[in-house]
Amino acid sequence: MIWDKLTYDEFGWQGSTTLMFGGKPCQVALEIQCEEDEPISEAQKQSYSQFIKKWQSLEQPMLEALLRYYNEEERFSYGPDDPEENAAWWPEIDMPEAMAQAVTPEMMVVPEDFVHDEGRRIALLFSRIWGGEDLDDNGVAVTFLDEQIDQIGYKDIVF
Repeated sequence: MIWDKLTYDEFGWQGSTTLMFGGKPCQVALEIQCEEDEPISEAQKQSYSQFIKKWQSLEQPMLEALLRYYNEEERFSYGPDDPEENAAWWPEIDMPEAMAQAVTPEMMVVPEDFVHDEGRRIALLFSRIWGGEDLDDNGVAVTFLDEQIDQIGYKDIVF
C-alpha cells in the first residue's frame, strides 16, 4: 500500500507513485499536504485513490485541455524579440500526442484536508519544453476536482 511508503517532512507526506503517461510508466513525486504531524485523512486517501482509478480516462481530455491552454493562452505570450529565437521558444504543438511529448509529469499533490470540503482535489505538475529555459520552475499544472479538470496554469496555482 502506498500510504506505508510515505515519509513526513516540513511540506507534508512525501513519496512517489507511477502513472502511465503517453503509454509509458512515469515515476512521479507524490506530496500529501498537511499541518505538522497530521495523519493523511480519509478524504485525501479517497482523492488519490479515485484519481488513480480513473486516470486512464482522464489523460486524453487533460492532454487536449493542455493543448488548448498552450495554443490559446501561453504560446507567444512572452519571449525574445528575435523571430527565430521566439519560434524556438514556442514550438508547434498541434496534437494531444505531441503535447504528451512536450510535458513531463513531475509531481502529484493532494492538498490539505480542509480543501476537500468542495470535493476530491488533486493537482499534477509538469515540466515543459516551451518558453525557453525555465529558471523559475514555472512549468504547468492541472488541478482536478472530482476527477474533472478544474484549472490549468503555471505551477504556482497549486501552492
